[in-house]
Order: sequence, then C-alpha cells, then structure tokens
Amino acid sequence: MIAETPLKNKIISWIKDYDYWFQYAGNLLLEGENVSDALVEQTYQLFKEDYSLKAIEGERDEIVFNEIAADEAAVAGNLQLHLIKEIENVNALATGQSITIDPNLTIIYGGNGTGKSGYVRLLNNAFSSRGDKQILPNVFSDEAQGEPACKFTFQSAATPYDLAYPLQKSNIEFSQYSVFDTHSIRVLLEQDNKLDFTPIGFEFFEKVLHLYEVVKTKLYTEIKSNRPNNEFEKFFVNDNAIKNAIINLGAKSNEEELKALGTYTEGDAAKLVELIAKLSELKALDIPKRIAELQKLLSQLVELSSKQQAILDCLKQVDIEHYKSLIASFHKFQELAKQEGVKSLEDFNIESLGSNEWKEFIRESKNYASAIELNRDEKIYPSDNDNCLFCLQPLAEKENSLINSYWNLLKSEAEGELNRIIQVIRELEKKLKGQLPVKFDETTTIFEYVNISDAPFASKWKDIVSSSETERQNIISNLVNRSLEFPMSHFAVSTNEFDTVIAKLKAAIEDLFQKNPLKEFEELEKQIQFLTDKGLLNKLLEQVLIFVAAHKWSAKAESSASAFNPRSITIKQGELFSTHITDKYTETFNIECRNLNAPSVVQISQKNAKGSTLRKLQVAGVVANSVLSEGEQRAISLADFLTEVQMNPSNKGVFFDDPITSQDHHRRERIAERLVELASQKQVIVFTHDIAFFIRLKIAAETTATSYGFTTIRNIGGNPGVISPDLPWIAQPVKQRIGTLRDRLVRLKKIEQSGDDDEYLFAAKSWYGLLREGWERAVEERLFKGVVERFLLGVQTQKLKKIVITDELLDAIEKGMTESSSWIHDTAAGLNPTPPNTTKAEAELNNLNDFSNKCVPA
Repeated sequence: MIAETPLKNKIISWIKDYDYWFQYAGNLLLEGENVSDALVEQTYQLFKEDYSLKAIEGERDEIVFNEIAADEAAVAGNLQLHLIKEIENVNALATGQSITIDPNLTIIYGGNGTGKSGYVRLLNNAFSSRGDKQILPNVFSDEAQGEPACKFTFQSAATPYDLAYPLQKSNIEFSQYSVFDTHSIRVLLEQDNKLDFTPIGFEFFEKVLHLYEVVKTKLYTEIKSNRPNNEFEKFFVNDNAIKNAIINLGAKSNEEELKALGTYTEGDAAKLVELIAKLSELKALDIPKRIAELQKLLSQLVELSSKQQAILDCLKQVDIEHYKSLIASFHKFQELAKQEGVKSLEDFNIESLGSNEWKEFIRESKNYASAIELNRDEKIYPSDNDNCLFCLQPLAEKENSLINSYWNLLKSEAEGELNRIIQVIRELEKKLKGQLPVKFDETTTIFEYVNISDAPFASKWKDIVSSSETERQNIISNLVNRSLEFPMSHFAVSTNEFDTVIAKLKAAIEDLFQKNPLKEFEELEKQIQFLTDKGLLNKLLEQVLIFVAAHKWSAKAESSASAFNPRSITIKQGELFSTHITDKYTETFNIECRNLNAPSVVQISQKNAKGSTLRKLQVAGVVANSVLSEGEQRAISLADFLTEVQMNPSNKGVFFDDPITSQDHHRRERIAERLVELASQKQVIVFTHDIAFFIRLKIAAETTATSYGFTTIRNIGGNPGVISPDLPWIAQPVKQRIGTLRDRLVRLKKIEQSGDDDEYLFAAKSWYGLLREGWERAVEERLFKGVVERFLLGVQTQKLKKIVITDELLDAIEKGMTESSSWIHDTAAGLNPTPPNTTKAEAELNNLNDFSNKCVPA
C-alpha cells in the first residue's frame, strides 16, 4: 500500500509554484516561525524585488525545503485542570468557593436556583465555547461590583500553577478546554461554524493569511506615502502645454516630454527678452484706445449729419415760400371771415368782436354744444326751452338767434379756410420746434477733427449750422405770431457733403483695425508665458520627475497588490482540509451519532471561507433544526461537539451543562456511558440538575473503574453558588446518609435544648422522615445487595446469590420503619403526642447503623 503524502510535503509542493518571496516566507512558517516584524520586513523587501518595485540586492539564497516522510503528530502534553476557585462578581454567586476537578470525571450537581448556570457562563467566557456568555452582576446588591473574575489551577509538570481570568485569558491553557451548553446547540444547528481549533499543520494557512494582511498593509502604507499631492499646479496658471502637463502629473506622465518642456536654453532666454521688448512697443501705441476714440467721433458725426439734415429739410426754398404763403393766406381769410360773419353781430355790442380770442371762444363753445347733442338723441342746440351753456338761464328767441349766428359764422367758407390754415401753421410750428439743435464749433471734438483734416469745409459748415439754426428760430416766431417780422432765408445745401468725411473716418478706423495688435498681443503674451513657464519648469524639473516616479511606483505597486488575494490560499486549504480533515471528521461524527443513538441521516456540509473551513449540520440539504425533533437536535449537536474535541489534539478537557436535556431514558444512558468513556481520554466535567443522570454517571464510572469526583452547588440561606463536597441526599449511599443524620441530630439537640416545642416538633418530624428514607436505602443497598435500585434501568440478577435474609433482619426493618413512620403522618389533635427526645432518636439511628453493618456488603 502506497503511503499517503504528508500534509507538509503537499504544502511544500504547492509553495514551489509561487514567487521567491512567498517561497521564502512559506518555508519559514512551515518550520514553525511566527509572523514576526523581521519576517514581515524581509518578506516585503523580497516581494518588492519580485515585482520590480526595487532593485534586487545581492545574490539570493537558495531555499531549502525540509520534507518529511510522514505527517508529524502533535506531541500531547500532560496538562490537567485541578481547581476552580476565587470566583468574584459572577451573578450572585457566593465568593470564596472552590471546585476540585478530578483527573478523569467530575460530576457537579446543582438544583434549580443554586447558581449552576452562573458557573457555566463563567466557563463559557474563560474557555473555548459557543455557549451563553452573558454574565450579569448581582442585581440584588447596591454595592459597586467589578469585572467577573476567577482563578484556575493547572498542572503540566511537577508544580501546579494558577492562571487568572480574565487577566491571563490569552494563555494557551484556556484554549485547551471546551464547553458545551444549551446555547451551543442552537449555534451548532443554525449557523456555519468554524472549527474551534486549528488542525495540526493547518496553522500554516492562518499564519500565511496573517502575513498576507500585514505585508499588504505595509505595501498600501508605502503606496499612500508615494502618492504626494500635486503642489506644482499653483505655479503654472497660463493655459499652455506646460500647464496641461503639470495638471495631469501622475503615473501616466511621459518623463521625456516633461524633460523636453523643462529644457530652458540661452536661446530661450534671449527670445524672451526680445518678445517682452516687442510687447512693450505695441502697448505704447495704444491702438485700441485710438480706435475707440475714432468710433466715438464717427458716431457723433453720423448723428450730427442726421440732425442737421432734418433742419435743412425744413429750410429749402419751397419750404420758405410755403411759410410765407400760409401767413399771407391767414391774414386774407381772417379778413374775409370778419366781413362775412362779424358784421351780422355788430348790433349785439359784443366786446372784442372778430378778435382771434373771440373766435377761439366761439369754436370751443361749438365743440361743447356738439358733445351735449350726442347725449340728447342728437337734438340740435339751441332748441326750444334750452338753457344757456354758461349761465344756465332759459334762452329767449333773441339769444337763440345770437347763438345760431355764432354757428353760422363758423360755417362760412372763409372761416373754414382760415381754420384749415391755422391748423397747418400749428403743425409746422410743432415740426420745427421738434428739431433738435445741432452744435458744430470749436467747442466740439467733431469740429476739431474735421477742422484738422479740412479747415475750409469745417468753417463752411460751422456757418451753415449756426445760420440754419437762426433761420429755424425766425420761422418759428413768424408762424407763432402769424407775421413776417423776421427774415426767412432758404438753404440749398445737404449734409451729404459729410459723407466724404465719414468715409475717411471709417477708413481710418478700418486701417487701425488692420493694424490692431490684439492678436499680436495675445500671441506675444502666449510666447512670453510659455517661455516663462519653461524657465520655471526647468527649475522644478528634478522635483517634478521625482513626483512622477513616485506615482508610477505607486501605480505599479497597486497593481501588484493582487498577489495578496487570499482566494488561492483558501482554495488550497479547503482542498487539503477535505483530504486530511473532512473525511476523518465525518467518520468520527458518524461514530458519535451511533454511540448516542442519534439520527444517521445528518450530513456535515462544509465550505471554505477566508482562512477558515466552516461546517453546518444538514438533513437532505436542509438545516437540521428544521427537520429533527428537539431531542434529536440535541443529540447530533452533542455528537458534533464530541467530534470536534476529539479531532483537536490540543484539547485536554470538556465541560458539559445538562447534556441530557430533552432526551429519553435510553439516550440518557448512552450519553452517560459515552461521557464516562471519554473521561478515560481527557478530563470531563459535567454540570447537571438531574439527579438520575448524576447517579447514572456515578454508577457508569464505578462500573468501568473510572476515577471520578463529585460535588454539589447549593443555595444556602438565599446565597447561591455554595460548593459542598457532599452528595445530595437522594444520591447518598447508606453509610453517608447515616453520617448526614448524625450531623442533623446534633442540630436537633440544640433545638431541643432551646425549649421551643413547636420548632423541635417540626425538626424532629423532618429528621424522622430522613431516617425512614435511610431505612429504605438500606433495604435496596444492603439487604438486596443493589439487585434493584431506584434510577437504574435494569435488575442486577447476578447479585441475587449474595442476598441473605434472616428473621432478625426482617424484625429490625419492621421495627425501624414503624418507629420512623410514626412521626411522618398527621395525628389527631386530641392525642397531642409528644415527639421522642434526641436520646431515643439517637438509639433509632444506631439501630439503622447496626442493621447496615449486619448486612454483608454487596
């Protein structure tokens, strides 16, 4: 049969496929070295060399792997737990207590409310456990309480030693004991559980993963330090190739391009001086300012030409003649109107008759009368019974005739034409007054400009502008006064003569635009800025290149960080775990299920996680607790726990808290036998509140000659957690019960001496009840030699031949049971019996002792 390749050799073969840095570190870890600072630093340097993050320094040593011929087994130590003591601040547990631990089996009985759960929770915190770790302070105490604490006495050599929890919790001894309680059952059933130990050889993977994390952290720390902030941007503000290069400095920067941009020669310096001088010359010309000035002049000239032409358009010869004609017509028709209508009104003695004011009054009165007529269904005013428009007195015939004469006057042809002429004159007045005056003389910049280029032209138009304005004012006065008082001359010129001046001005502006240095300014400034930035970059080039090199290194280093992906390690760990652990684990689990009569349909589902192998109990792919009964769930959880501690070579002991909860009597017996069997391999400590299970463990240990110890946890006077080395009464054999009765007899005597009759009666009845139970246990144990005992599942028929029954023994039993029973039952009040004194009680106890001694022990 071909021997299986040792685990270490398989790991070595796998390591050899990796880079030098991993082979170097992996070999040291395989040989037992821990992940020290020195190993981390050396591994990191080798990693950087392998990934060209630094130059290789010197010759590399050849890595020599030490393969083995067979798996190395762990050397089992002889560690034992001797004592649990000095418990403090755990619930309300009594202080100053200690529990002695047997080298094989320790049975600890505690009823409800005795503090058993407090001890178990402490152990869950101190040792390896998935159980309930919640420790509460004493809620009944107002005093300040410290952290839960305890001491454990261990021994692995000649001298025992103490370790304090939690101060020394990190010591390896605390990892070599495991605890199983009800809470552990839920965790084992419902969750993915990591093995509570690292199988021999597999600690390599945990070390490697730890090394990975530490080296990767070191790498990223250096990456961060090699990614400085770009402090160069603030020096380069001009938009050019240099600024773009500086802004984008980083891992992708081209060093050769940067060097080219940062090379500043003497020719560049001379060129910069030349460009600065040329720019100064252009600035001195100040062409933009001159263009702005000429554009303003052009705007003013165009405006002047337009306004002046509007005035001239009113002063043409035809216009002057028209004005004169209107004034003459006004006087003509004014006279005709006066002749046609005014004479008919002379008999009325009207003041200012025929005057312009009077005529204006008549016209407005007619307008008012016409407005009134619109509101009286167009009834003509004046009509019969109308009133005067002004005095509101009734109109007589004479007044009606006068008003109609007014209206007829307005209707005459001469008067109508006169009104038309007046309207035309008014419109012309308005037009002429609306013309804006123009100023063209030495006080204006436009005159100054024109005068420089063409003085006669400027002088001519200065006179035209001035005289035309005078004529405009004369015409306005004549029209207003309806007279020819002021002379009115015409003008036959046009401001089109300014077109030549305007054209020259536009040409001058265009010429300046053609000479506009803005583009040249921009180009010169760009060249100057570029050469200036080039000179600055030349000074900073070394620092810039260092910056770029750092970022390129960081980018390269970051890409190499993928080497620390733990996936390949986890996969290899899972592969080797399946070969070396999973099959063995499953085999052991199945054996434990058979030992405990647990369901055989349960499978262990395992998967790999980062640095761990997780397992879950399933039935047909479904979580076990959703399929199995509560008793079956607890059984397979216990089987899983027993498998784990057996697979852990460093485990030296296990604690159990009521492992038979929800189990029938058959499985309880199996569990008791299995724990006693396990106690021959490692320390087993069982906490239970089930007296029957307590006795089963005790009998199983005695039957297999397994060393065991026992103790009880009691609640005395409301003070839980008191440790007593005595068995509970119900589990005590006859000899111990007789001892307990003697102790209680001492207390009974003290009560008797106190003289309290009622208290003595109660105590005596209780003592006699225990005496009766002592006789019953004597019959089971001594007379029947243990053939039939309570809490045992079978009858010990082989002990029948040891039974000896005599009349003397039967009489002793009858007498003892009668005496003890007399004080158990209630009696009639009228009898008022007196309880036996302690002298009689002591005699009855001696009778039990004599009977016990006369029976030959089984």
